[in-house]
Amino acid sequence: MLSKLNPIRNRRRRRRKDRTGASAVEFAMVAPSFIFVIIVCVEFARLSMLRNTAHNACYESCRFIITEGSSIEDGRNRAQTVLNRLGNVQANILINDSDGTVNSDGNVIGELDFDTAMVQAEIEIPLSENTFVLPGSLFGNRAIRARMSMRTERHAGFFDASNTN
Repeated sequence: MLSKLNPIRNRRRRRRKDRTGASAVEFAMVAPSFIFVIIVCVEFARLSMLRNTAHNACYESCRFIITEGSSIEDGRNRAQTVLNRLGNVQANILINDSDGTVNSDGNVIGELDFDTAMVQAEIEIPLSENTFVLPGSLFGNRAIRARMSMRTERHAGFFDASNTN
């Protein structure tokens, strides 16, 4: 009986009834921006992983083809294998400025031979084709680029101590 007469308790009850649904409205206002921030964080984490994987793919492909008996196609396959660890990554892979195309004689343009002193691998990953959640049009024509150069073990000057290249 005393609780009905107490004006403070009655005021608290009235306030609770007036605020029903306030949490749902606040959540509806904050949730889209919060979800957007999470999506952007996930996308930039993936782009960071793509960048690190591109550098690793350059290194792996160079290490794979500096030995005698390897070809440009072997290096391109090795780089694509490393890139595919993150899914189906669309990339442009050049090794010694060759993309593995074959000329009219049936030879790969820029193929490595015994006189090749340096191997240079270059990988370009267009962001517009490799986004995870966000639309690729947000990134325009930007790309992740990685480049690596190594001396081959196949040329005559490799074991020559007087050659300081």
